[in-house]
Amino acid sequence: MHTVTAGLICALLYVVMESAQFVYFGKLFQQLSPFLFGALVFGLIVLVFAGRTIIVAPQEFKRALALPRLLLAINLGAVVTFTCYLLSVRLLEPAITYTVSAGTMPLTAWVLFKTGMREQGKLRNRAEATGILIIFASIVFLAVITLGGLSGFVRGGWTAAAIGLLLTIADGVFFTLILVYSQRLSEAGIGAAAILGLRLPLYVLVTGALAAGTTQVLPPLAPLTLAVLAGFLLIVPPLYLLQRAAAILSTLTLSAITTLGPLVILLLQWLEGRVAYSTATTIGLTLYMVGAATAAFGSVNAETKTVATD
Repeated sequence: MHTVTAGLICALLYVVMESAQFVYFGKLFQQLSPFLFGALVFGLIVLVFAGRTIIVAPQEFKRALALPRLLLAINLGAVVTFTCYLLSVRLLEPAITYTVSAGTMPLTAWVLFKTGMREQGKLRNRAEATGILIIFASIVFLAVITLGGLSGFVRGGWTAAAIGLLLTIADGVFFTLILVYSQRLSEAGIGAAAILGLRLPLYVLVTGALAAGTTQVLPPLAPLTLAVLAGFLLIVPPLYLLQRAAAILSTLTLSAITTLGPLVILLLQWLEGRVAYSTATTIGLTLYMVGAATAAFGSVNAETKTVATD
């Protein structure tokens, strides 16, 4: 299988699995502290993947430790992005949370390119540019309907909607930065499993402290264990697939492909029945998916042309 094809498959599988994750967590965090959940699940991820790296690939562990600035940057990014994600999915309709976050990613990649951070967000053809412009318009539309109370779910009033939107935008911005730093670690010869384990220790410490300070009563052990195992299974495969894809595809291409998830989330929401149907949300997501499909088409076309000329 061609390397780019493998990267595209990993990215698409990531989108499907992460969509299921958003819907499940949106329901779970109505009853369980996201900080307690994050500390336990991501702590398990660090234990498994960082431990595996130390035992199986100690050379990768040493290479990572030789890049302390990158490791710190990726850990700080993980603290911000996962905290924003876990909190925002409690406040807003999962489809809107995913859409605004994912849509922010290609926009952030383009801004990073414009500010000269690195060659990650260059618009390579008209389809990419048109698609990202439509994505921006859809994010504005979804923000307006959420603030106006026209979406399927907001946990609270106008203030909760505004906080949720700010959190999900921050999630998209910092997740894009994580992708950039992950690519740099990959280029330094550090594998996907090692990066997955080494980018989360700071997040585990922060959420552990927050959980200790905010959790009054621990949930029963059996449901908590089940939730942690389910979270591990829903988080690890898509993160690993994303890490594999990030080592192959450009940040803009990867960001464009991740914008294809809202349709899956919308279908899962309808099946779950917790979130009320909203015509306004459907219109916003339709607009978004038109932009996402256009941008993804342009990105894939640019990637395959690049490979053909190599």
